[in-house]
Amino acid sequence: MFVTPSQLGLSPLDAALRLGHQRGLAWLDGGLTHGQEGRFSFVGCQPVQVVERCFGDPSPLSALDAPSRALAGASSDPGLGLRPEDVPAWIGHVAYDACAPRRADSAVHRRALPCLRFARYAALYAFDHAREQGFLVGDDAACCAELEALLRRERGEYVFDAGPLEAGDPARHAENVRAALASIAAGDVYEVNLARRFRAPFQGHPLGLFLRMRAQSPVPFGYFVDAESHAVLGRSMERFLRYRRRDSALWTAPIKGTIAHHGDSAGEASALKGNPKERAEHAMVVDLMRNDLSRVSAAGSVHIRELMQVLPFAGLSHLVSTIEGRARAELALSDILAGTFPPGSVTGAPKEAAMRVIAALEEHPRGLYTGAAGFIDRDGGLSLSVAIRTAVIHDAHAEYFAGGGIVIDSDPEAETLETELKAQVFLRALAG
Repeated sequence: MFVTPSQLGLSPLDAALRLGHQRGLAWLDGGLTHGQEGRFSFVGCQPVQVVERCFGDPSPLSALDAPSRALAGASSDPGLGLRPEDVPAWIGHVAYDACAPRRADSAVHRRALPCLRFARYAALYAFDHAREQGFLVGDDAACCAELEALLRRERGEYVFDAGPLEAGDPARHAENVRAALASIAAGDVYEVNLARRFRAPFQGHPLGLFLRMRAQSPVPFGYFVDAESHAVLGRSMERFLRYRRRDSALWTAPIKGTIAHHGDSAGEASALKGNPKERAEHAMVVDLMRNDLSRVSAAGSVHIRELMQVLPFAGLSHLVSTIEGRARAELALSDILAGTFPPGSVTGAPKEAAMRVIAALEEHPRGLYTGAAGFIDRDGGLSLSVAIRTAVIHDAHAEYFAGGGIVIDSDPEAETLETELKAQVFLRALAG
């Protein structure tokens, strides 16, 4: 891995605006919000290799194994604060529907977009938010020099136009919540996550919409990917899975439990932690994720590091817990992901039963929503966030889902209002 300090003095935004009209722009948009998550941002373009898998592939996650093995044993920290485990080599996403029960009505959707896509970048512009310093990092000095030449170009313009919003019927969503409550009462599931779709005609450059979403929502896991057939615009605050190859460390930080954030962090934390419904939602997802990690971790290594923290983000505060384990040595990257995917915080418990309820009740296939986005690092590890607060631009439309967890004392109307609250980043960005 070659790393050199950049003399360009660019912010990640500057870099993205200079590279936005290049093929295959990828922008992992960090920013220190809580702890060290989001310390680095990365911007690149013109990927040198792409791996895709289509719906119907019996084992789409196996596509990640060869890239991961090829990167294992990368060179050590060059002394500039960037380790191979910090730096993306492959950037991409996995759709929720890659491993979900099949839906009879989703054949067109499944043909249209890949269920897994990762692209390899020979060089990236890296920005350390803790030190406020930029770097060029990549395969070698020549790759970094080529990227630097592109970064010296002028900023581009990124305009778009959105048509009338098509929102999922709120009455239909409330009825779905009632059906989910009936499944809970019958003992089929303990919790299930249900979502609504928001959709609008879209023309122009997707980066323009992402910039508006970004202005409203500082998060540690922002991502923009031009995937050629579609674009992915995400403002996620939730860590799905981190696998650090050098010591087999695994951790996840599920979010479940939400309250509007107006600046009174102490009061909001007290209200959120004191709400029985929100605590019940969160407790169930912590148990689910602990069980998921146990499937792929060494015996006795799984433990809860932090339980029910309240973290404020733009507009919303959430309950967040962190669960850790140590991956079993014999497992490949696809085994680790298969044992934990899709994220439990956005399915329900028990997971497989909850996914069957989702398939039966939700009006539209989720696609990327509640899947995962992130990167394979230059040491062969994995860093993924949950694909929430995420828009997909495809077929001249922008599509966005918002949902929430349903437990026995959920109120259908309140749950419907929560979906609209969670969709505000997208709706306000469309409206300008």
